[in-house]
Amino acid sequence: MIFNSKRPLLVVTLPVALLFYALLACLFFYPLTHNLVRWQNLLPFAAVAGSTGVFVLCRRWVLSIFASLAGGAIYGFGTYACSLFCYHPFAAIVYAILPWTLIPAVFFYRWTNLDTLNTKIISALLVCLPALFIFAAYRFASIKFFYPIPVGTRLSINALLGIIDPIGVRQDIFAPGFFHVAIAGLVMGIALLVKSRRFLTILLIILSFAAAFYKPILSVPPVAWASISVLIFSIVIAAGLETIILAGKSDGRWILSTALVLMILIVVEVFVSKNSSVIPVSAALYGFGVVAVLSIYFIAEANKAWHLLRMFVLYSAVFIDIFISTAHNLKTIF
Repeated sequence: MIFNSKRPLLVVTLPVALLFYALLACLFFYPLTHNLVRWQNLLPFAAVAGSTGVFVLCRRWVLSIFASLAGGAIYGFGTYACSLFCYHPFAAIVYAILPWTLIPAVFFYRWTNLDTLNTKIISALLVCLPALFIFAAYRFASIKFFYPIPVGTRLSINALLGIIDPIGVRQDIFAPGFFHVAIAGLVMGIALLVKSRRFLTILLIILSFAAAFYKPILSVPPVAWASISVLIFSIVIAAGLETIILAGKSDGRWILSTALVLMILIVVEVFVSKNSSVIPVSAALYGFGVVAVLSIYFIAEANKAWHLLRMFVLYSAVFIDIFISTAHNLKTIF
């Protein structure tokens, strides 16, 4: 099979993404409608809006629509998003709008005739829009004596365990989890960031995470800054998943390293999880990831393309994980 490298038009893929995320939201929230009160009915719309925004951003760097869909779902329905669902819907709405504030920076090069240097400078300045939006949103809320998240809420070390144990941690601690199978994409995506020397992106991740542990600034809850890191990582995961799909025989060591990380996390999960009842589920989901990644490794080692088979194996595992984990997390909240 010849792999088609032509990027589908956004006007075609965007409606598909909207329908996909709307379907996910219906599947997740419809069984819980009797538990939602008043403004909480906005939460499904916030999840769809946030997911779609990340999907649009992913289309800048990611060719695969499936990887882009996964990146959006990880942002809109992940453990960090679920933590926001525990608080006032205003926080979830801010989170949903955040990806859209990054679109000017990402796509400015398409809208201008400026030279490369000036385009990069303006794009770099536009990267500040998400931070300014968070400042403005929470500052506006505080002026109205309204605090959707307690001002002193910071990211904790325990919350970071959500990266390893996305369905075992408490859902109200803003754990920046990325599900289980998608960790494979995270590992590969981070390797891409380092190899391509995207040091400014790495710096932005570090700064936003550091701010999430710091004290409140202008009435912004520190934990709100972690949303910027979650946003970036969601895109990085999408790029990493696509890289795994496209890996060749020479990339075998990278694929094996990714599978090894998932195997290690299965063991670590047993020791760090405070909810023993979820350990078998998490281990099984990590196991799906290991099987999927190793399957792609053997296909690559055989020097076969078989992209459709690769996509089916990996993305099936990713979306099954997203569905099972999110359904579990929302059930514990509502």
